[in-house]
Amino acid sequence: MLTPLLTEADPAETSEGSIDPLGLYSIADALATRLVPGVRERQKHPRFLTAIAVGMAVCSQFENEGPAAEEKSEPWQVFEWYLVEGLVRTISDAAQIYGLPGSNKAAEAIRNNIPLSDRNYLKTPSVYGFHGVYRLLSKTLGNETAGQLGDLGYTLIKTWEEEQGMQGFWGASAGPGARWRQKIAEAVKDGMKKGATARTSGWPGWSFFKDHLAHYQIGKKESEKIYEALRDSGGTYRRQILGFLVSSQGKSAWQASKSERQFHAELVSECDAGLKELLNAIMCYETFARRLQAAFDDCLFHVSQTRRRTQLEELASLTGVIKAAKEAPSLFRELFSMLEPFGESVRLQKMFSNLADAMTSKEWVAKLLEHHCKVQRNKPPDGKAPWVERYDDGSYLVRPAYRRQNGERPDDKHQDKYVHAYRTDSLWSFASDLGMVK
Repeated sequence: MLTPLLTEADPAETSEGSIDPLGLYSIADALATRLVPGVRERQKHPRFLTAIAVGMAVCSQFENEGPAAEEKSEPWQVFEWYLVEGLVRTISDAAQIYGLPGSNKAAEAIRNNIPLSDRNYLKTPSVYGFHGVYRLLSKTLGNETAGQLGDLGYTLIKTWEEEQGMQGFWGASAGPGARWRQKIAEAVKDGMKKGATARTSGWPGWSFFKDHLAHYQIGKKESEKIYEALRDSGGTYRRQILGFLVSSQGKSAWQASKSERQFHAELVSECDAGLKELLNAIMCYETFARRLQAAFDDCLFHVSQTRRRTQLEELASLTGVIKAAKEAPSLFRELFSMLEPFGESVRLQKMFSNLADAMTSKEWVAKLLEHHCKVQRNKPPDGKAPWVERYDDGSYLVRPAYRRQNGERPDDKHQDKYVHAYRTDSLWSFASDLGMVK
């Protein structure tokens, strides 16, 4: 399955290449966004919505202040450093840290006895930190609106206050929450001046994050509020998908194999006409994508094993290539009409029409490899090198970084699995955290 890079190191791509070698991801992502708006594959723990709301409450007093003097870090970023460092400092079970963006960076800083800062945190925290990962969902659900607490954010803060014994955290009333808010705000202010976390290892405030905001330990009422927000479809299909996922039939369908194709095949018989149309388009697109990806993988495997320049005649005889050359034209025609209601047929035509004509497998695999080179050349900012290089005599060789080792050849049992992810894994993780499934 091809998904976005999940490494928190946020490595910069080089001219050697990148993921999505055939340019298949953009249409899949557009369909997934239509299917489950606001949800991304990186998202695993819905309680980060509450953490964002708490952070906005803490940082609201800095709205008229500039960024950190030295590191140019915004208040929300400093709050994120404290939360991540606090959780890593106070949680000993590594399994409970799973899904916490930036946790490896925080652990390294703690081992080296240095504060967390722009220098040693994620390279692009606005994308890969928990604010970056969950901000789209936060805005989609109304947790935040124009940088302020939205309706959901206000609801979560009040519910969280009640369940956590944090009365006074939001608003002007007194209480234990007001005192904690002031402590955290003072730490954030000092962190803005320093450009890093500005508290020693003995600071009692570190425990605040574990005791009241640990992403794996959510209150019952808080959980209910988040689940209600997720199910409130607002013209989307989240209600139907989540409702089916937590039902006996849906749980069985997902747990049996964690296959989104099988899950969607079950869901399509239980949903309304609009969702059914979208699911059928997704299933058809994934069949098309699988044929192309399997053919490309077959080529990579074969050339990797021969370890020599390979002629098109050899590649044309590969099982994946023969199957794709035979089925791609009819799949393309069917898919074109299925994507039209969702505005993706034009992109399909632009991207893959060169692979949609009837031709021999030799002609088709040549087109496939040309397509791959074009996709790589068009990747921002300055293009990427192809994984497979063509020589003047018409032969091909896989670049060293993309050679396939023994045992990595595509197998028939993978042919009906999706190439891309459509958020079911994220929704299942959400439902598990919220106590809706076990």
